[in-house]
Amino acid sequence: MLNLLLGVVLLGAQLSGPGGALPQVLHPDFKVTAPMKAGKSSEVTVSFNVLNGYAINHTPPISLKLTATPGVIIKQTDFATPTKDPTSKDEYYVDLPMIRVLVTAAKAGDYEVPGKLVYFFCSKSDGFCSRQVLDIKIPIKVE
Repeated sequence: MLNLLLGVVLLGAQLSGPGGALPQVLHPDFKVTAPMKAGKSSEVTVSFNVLNGYAINHTPPISLKLTATPGVIIKQTDFATPTKDPTSKDEYYVDLPMIRVLVTAAKAGDYEVPGKLVYFFCSKSDGFCSRQVLDIKIPIKVE
């Protein structure tokens, strides 16, 4: 019991000190396969990189909710990754899935589509899991 209490105190001290917040575990990357043209639909692929030592749960899935942006039409604003990973033998993704977003901009320019990315991760070595919410902005450059 004393070890448990000491562990809780140490964890609290680590999280409450300077820079004590949990690290951002999942990092999104945004790619467009071809230059975006005004008035034409284009696909932005959102892929993910995870910090070493962490695993991303597939249940509940990674979710992305985009916010409407003036001048940009988003075909779908709510996304969720598959809750099954055929290569996984447990509750974690082996291969992180991608999200494909179809966008159309009325005219040339630079845009940012804001959104919220929500995911659950675990640190197998430390034995804890947590939910993380990340504010993102998908950069869109239209010719």
